[in-house]
Amino acid sequence: MSLIINIYYTGKNKSAIEFAKEMISSGLVDQIRNEKGNKRYEYFFPEQDPETVLLIDEWENEEALDLHHKSSMMAEIAELRKKYNLKMRVERYTNDFETVIRKRTATRKFKEEKIDREKLNKILEAGRIAPTAKNLQPQKIYVASSKEALEKIDKVSPCRYNAPTVLIVCSDKEIAWEKEGESTYEMDATIVATHMMLEATNIGVDNIWIKMFDKNKLKEEFKLGENIEPICLIPLGYKAEDYQGNPLHNVRKDLEETVTFL
Repeated sequence: MSLIINIYYTGKNKSAIEFAKEMISSGLVDQIRNEKGNKRYEYFFPEQDPETVLLIDEWENEEALDLHHKSSMMAEIAELRKKYNLKMRVERYTNDFETVIRKRTATRKFKEEKIDREKLNKILEAGRIAPTAKNLQPQKIYVASSKEALEKIDKVSPCRYNAPTVLIVCSDKEIAWEKEGESTYEMDATIVATHMMLEATNIGVDNIWIKMFDKNKLKEEFKLGENIEPICLIPLGYKAEDYQGNPLHNVRKDLEETVTFL
């Protein structure tokens, strides 16, 4: 189990970007990466928000993080934040994969509350780094969150469940790897969708995989190209307080019924 710290630095006139660049050029980033217990220390620069920089900081355990906080580097980092007059917001997660895969469940009743852009970007990023055949990355993800887009979703499927955001997961058949008449376009998009669902669960965003939709009508409503094939819908949001969940969620066959050792 590891600890993930997401730190959002915000400043005026792209000062957060300059801060990150100085952190890197000064050697502080390399020093932190070489600290005992550090697993990741990486800056991201969201294109849609040039005033904000996201730092993802991951540590093996609480002890390693405490030692980092007591290091002399923290004073240097504080001085740089002061130099660039930055505001910061911190999110903390426990990265426990087994908990995520056991916790994920289908949500069929959502609140109207929207998920914030930072969380949505993390979900989309999880899909971006998913494996695809030959790394051709044929996935095309459409984010439906406007009133108009959600009305179109409701025209093609009865399964939005009031979610304020729906990912339309598609695949470009012209890009996907093909051999002897068989294409991986559907497999690739399915892996991408699974990555996004698990990351959503990991950061506390409820979700569900939807296959019940009129594919042809969806392509017509969203004017998708002939080569763009819809694979699934993923409604995202926060489950309603009175949603009880599926009582069969934890009912699983024994391994002996699904696994054969050869």
